[in-house]
Amino acid sequence: MTQNILSGKWLWRAVLLAGGLWLAGTALLPGRVRKVRLMAISGPDPFSATIGWSYGPGARPISIIFDLELGDSYGSVTTDGEALEAEIPLSGPPGEPQRITASATYRLLGVAWTDVQHFEADALARSGADGYAARAKRGGPSSG
Repeated sequence: MTQNILSGKWLWRAVLLAGGLWLAGTALLPGRVRKVRLMAISGPDPFSATIGWSYGPGARPISIIFDLELGDSYGSVTTDGEALEAEIPLSGPPGEPQRITASATYRLLGVAWTDVQHFEADALARSGADGYAARAKRGGPSSG
């Protein structure tokens, strides 16, 4: 029995099965937007914000819309699923509270599907004069 398993026949089948399951999981499950962070704010003529993000394991989205609210100032940008950073023009001087909404659209098995996530900047996690860390907020739309 041990000789048969180690002979290669069953081992190769197990390796192929594991590889097939991994490939199916990464192709059929969406790679969610993670670690959204407000990296820099520049201005004043014009004001703009730079954000960065990463993805979890799985298929990348075909497009992402980021809506940024910085107090009374707001901005929006649409990127493709390969981007990891974007600059967003702002409507005016930034303020508090700081919110980012990410709407990622995936095409899985030919069906379009949109995942909306909300992030709020954590003022205590500043990483320099212009950098901010953000933590994900799950659930309904941002209150404001």
